[in-house]
Order: sequence, then C-alpha cells, then structure tokens
Amino acid sequence: MDSEDLWRAALHDFNNLMAGLQGVVDLSDPTHPFDARNHARLGTILEDGKTLIAMARAMALGRLPGAGSIPWVDWESGMRERLDPLGSLFGCPIDLADVGAGRASWPAPLLQDWAAAFTRQILPWAAPGPLRLEVKAVPEAWILRWITDAPLPPALQAGASPGTPRSLPSIWLQAMAVHMGIEVDAAAGCLEAHVPRPAAGAALSQGS
Repeated sequence: MDSEDLWRAALHDFNNLMAGLQGVVDLSDPTHPFDARNHARLGTILEDGKTLIAMARAMALGRLPGAGSIPWVDWESGMRERLDPLGSLFGCPIDLADVGAGRASWPAPLLQDWAAAFTRQILPWAAPGPLRLEVKAVPEAWILRWITDAPLPPALQAGASPGTPRSLPSIWLQAMAVHMGIEVDAAAGCLEAHVPRPAAGAALSQGS
C-alpha cells in the first residue's frame, strides 16, 4: 500500500459517509425532529466517521493504540459497545458468546477494533441474522469464530495482494491482521480468526 492508495480509499469512504448522512436527512420529515430510528442511524454514521479518521491516522502516521491486556468481562463489554450499533444499522442481531473466553484476559483495544471491523465487512451477507460470534482462549491463541456462511473479506482471502483492498477499512483490516499475526480461515458454516497468545513472560501477558 502506498500513500496514493490510502488517499483514494479515504476519499471513497468519506464520500460514502456523506451519502449516508444525506440519506438520513432525505428520509426524515423536515417538519418533525428525528425519530428514534433516524437518530440511531445518525449516531452510528458519525461514529463510523470517527473510526475512519482513526484508521487513516493509524495507517498514515503509524499511530496504533497501546497494547494492553484486560479481563474478559471488560473486553466483552467493550466489544458489545462496538457490535450493538452495527447490528442495529444492518438489521442483524449479533450474539457475542463466551465458549471458553472467561478464563483468560484479552488484548485491547486493537483486537476489539479489528473484530468489529471484520464483523462489519461480513454483515451484509449475514443479515438478517442473527449472527453469532463465539470467542474462546486456548493456551496458544485467542480464537474468534463467526457462525455464518458469509465469505471472508476479500482483503483477507488467500492470495490477496497488498494492493487488493481499496476501501480504508479493508486496508486497515489487512494491515492489522499482519501486525497482530492473525490467521483467518473459512470453514463450512463459520469464519475463524486465530490470534497468537504470547508465551509466559512476554511483554503482553494474560491470566488464566
């Protein structure tokens, strides 16, 4: 990826963002305040804008959030804050399920951001859902499994070249997967991501 790719992707996505804002305005009755649904849509679009700015800053300046490890209950809460607005926006409920996650601490916030970006990429295929996201920890990895027939995002498909993704989230998703060493795979009825856990004594530690 070069600066021109990043610039083109940012322009493309911010154009879509403005179109989304215009859509909310066009579908609203100008003689009445926003109803609850349009208010929620507007809030989600504005949050998307903040996310795009953060992604662009990270890619352009290399400014990533500091690595840290937090208890599962806190990781789950932060993850739900990211997923619930997406489920509302796409009309697809998202069920976050602990299938063995609670026995470990989890990296934050970058993995939460990555999982939310991944989820958004597949929601158009998963809707109307519900979409189930199962998470667990084993000694060597944190595992996230989306129960769905949706395809892997193009940027994460085997053989995808660095120049393949053209949207800012796709570029960011691919780059952060490399940064965190995430391996993704598609199997019958699910998509799975393996995030390597550091060995005992490493800088990023987690409890069991």
